[in-house]
Amino acid sequence: MTGIVASGQTGPPGEAVRGRRSASVLVVDDTPTNLYIIGSWLRRAGHTVIEASTGAQGLTVARSAFEEGDGIDVAIVDVRLPDMSGFEVCEQIKNDPLTASVPVIHVSAHAITVDDRAQGLYRGADAYLIEPIDPEVLLATVQAALRYSHARREAEHTAAVLTSLARATMLINAARDVVGLGDAMATGAARITRSPAAAYVRDLDGRARRTVVPGREAEPVQWSVPPSMFDVLLRLAGLGDAAATGTTSVVVPWAQWDLRMPNSLMETDVHLVVSRTHVTRPPTVLAVPAPAVRKPEQAEALRELARTGALAAEALRSYAEEHALALTLQRSFLPAILPDIDDVDVAVRYVPASDQAEIGGDFYEAVALDDRRILVAIGDVAGHSLRAATIMGEVRHSLRAFASEGHPPHAVLDRLNAMMLRFQPYETVTVCVLIFDQHTGDMRIANAGHLPPLVVDESGASRYLEVSGPLLGLDLPRADATSIRLEPGETLVLYTDGLIEERRSDLDAGMNRLREETVRVWSQSHDPELLADHLLSELGGDTRDDIALLILRRHPRPQDAPAE
Repeated sequence: MTGIVASGQTGPPGEAVRGRRSASVLVVDDTPTNLYIIGSWLRRAGHTVIEASTGAQGLTVARSAFEEGDGIDVAIVDVRLPDMSGFEVCEQIKNDPLTASVPVIHVSAHAITVDDRAQGLYRGADAYLIEPIDPEVLLATVQAALRYSHARREAEHTAAVLTSLARATMLINAARDVVGLGDAMATGAARITRSPAAAYVRDLDGRARRTVVPGREAEPVQWSVPPSMFDVLLRLAGLGDAAATGTTSVVVPWAQWDLRMPNSLMETDVHLVVSRTHVTRPPTVLAVPAPAVRKPEQAEALRELARTGALAAEALRSYAEEHALALTLQRSFLPAILPDIDDVDVAVRYVPASDQAEIGGDFYEAVALDDRRILVAIGDVAGHSLRAATIMGEVRHSLRAFASEGHPPHAVLDRLNAMMLRFQPYETVTVCVLIFDQHTGDMRIANAGHLPPLVVDESGASRYLEVSGPLLGLDLPRADATSIRLEPGETLVLYTDGLIEERRSDLDAGMNRLREETVRVWSQSHDPELLADHLLSELGGDTRDDIALLILRRHPRPQDAPAE
């Protein structure tokens, strides 16, 4: 490049540099004189200058500056370089995600035609200067590029903060417990500030956790902490015993923080954000290094993140309360005690759906009708809601009443169906009912759309009983009850579909697994309690539906008992 100075000037007037934004400027030129002159102008204007004499060196210097965290603000690139054109250098700067936001100013004394200038701008340059260059024009062009670059980076930074906040908000609202909530809050804060972050949350049972993300992309690490730590955090935020709600953010000096919160992994002043929904609730807290909160939008995003976390924690507490209430109500609908049956062992289980607070309609029944007959049943009302549970209670109590009147199982189902059609015409129920003679083992069984019972005999052979019929709530004819005998040593398994149903397989596959697991346990033990625990462990580990399970085993005859 030649003739770089116009009008005989060697630098800008002193007054001209006032009010200008200082920047880090990369100058790429293979002529030492030009590097010196342009560098002098820029330094006298308050800028920091980084020099390179080839295109490859300029690209390496630019990338290294960003990798080390400082970056560059503007690049001034000669169009003619010994290893590649300035156009190519510009394209590579713009195509690299690390340096894409850097404004590029082309300068040339040779490529001065309209086509040259157009090509430079088309290939990514932000300005194109033709030598000789007036120093004031160069500095003004740099300032214009800086204004554009600053505005763009501010917009990109704000967009990145909002994106991180939106992502964290989604994860917070999806959290199913305080562990997931702490992970989402700490990870979101780390991404918003691009620094380490910590979150403090506490659940309904008083368990408190601190979650730390050591860096922006690091995995969260959790520790249990004493609940009293939240009182310390409130005092550090200046709230003390004040009955304050809402969200508060303060900067806590490191010495004060380290004294009260040792081993917190913070090594500088701490930007602390505390939020709580009610004075009776513990706060949710975020802590990040204060120097990492450089922009107002970061501070506001952290406040919004803490506020969202406090609301999510409240929702989790409400969910836990509702779930406990629902489970208590559900269990109140089930038999409080089981009948004492001669020579028969009975095991029952009820497991609520794990992913919802609503009570369901699964139930079992086992009650003595007299000194010989035992009513045994299992059923499932469609849906999960208070209404489903209410219908289940109606069906179960009516079932007892009709059976107590002496009706056989199919007549009991007929009367239940008539009741459903009259009082609950839009609901359906599946139920399997049997009346068992505890002295002889004789059973009469009727089924209304429920899954068939499984029987395993003393030899280990298993079979599903072929009993079927329309579910309750449909006006369809029903067959008489089936008579069978549960022989000594045989085991009867009644269950609801939550035990065997999986989203990726059909009911037949689930019934086969139930048969296999039952026989496998039978080969080791004939204890119904052990079998019930095993079936829930192996088949009901991912309960998206309620599970009701009733296992009845008739003792073997003394002479038939297996040798020890």
